Amino acid sequence: MKQPLPRQVYTALRNRLLDGTLTPGSRLDYKQLAVELEVSTTPVREAVTQLASEGYVELVPRLGAIVRSLNQTSAKEYYEVREAVETFATLKAAERLSARHLELLNRHFDTMQALSEKLDAEGGQFLDSADLFTFLDADISFHKAILLGARNSALARTVEESHIQSRIFYADRGVHDRKRISMACKQHREILDALEKRDGSAAAEAMRNHIQTSLSFTLEHLEAAVEA
Repeated sequence: MKQPLPRQVYTALRNRLLDGTLTPGSRLDYKQLAVELEVSTTPVREAVTQLASEGYVELVPRLGAIVRSLNQTSAKEYYEVREAVETFATLKAAERLSARHLELLNRHFDTMQALSEKLDAEGGQFLDSADLFTFLDADISFHKAILLGARNSALARTVEESHIQSRIFYADRGVHDRKRISMACKQHREILDALEKRDGSAAAEAMRNHIQTSLSFTLEHLEAAVEA
């Protein structure tokens, strides 16, 4: 079934963000994008609003929509918040996770693992834009499922309203090469194993290690980009 026009525009713009056609820090020109996609500016604006809510772009007064990017300072700040919040959430989730939450976690992990194995089989270094979106969506959904599994509505609401996860996951998309994807799957497996055993300390430590590793990858990538 053909997607509704707003969804088609959203998908097209999302893919351009993921494959680097729309570069971090660049301003989105609604009129130009409408011409390129052969639509009016209305579905473009609707799509950009959706992308902003998901952390892909930032709506800046008087400037418009800017493709979100990270620098070393903001990366460290975001990851510090994630480490504090998600380590605590994982500890609590080990006590409170329902069978449904565990099923969701396994489903999201299986999606990530399948794409990692596909990349290995193809011998590539990067997923294509569609697969990368699927991987990132499963990754962030895995982390959100842990937050929900902690059964602390105030905690989940605080994270959701701050967009702290999406700010990192999608602005950090360029770092997801074969090495990082493989490492992410390994570490998510460790988190999931500990949660299934209801071992809160091990699960929290696995989450802390995962977030610190992710920060190291990100800072390495940002440093290389500055030197290039």
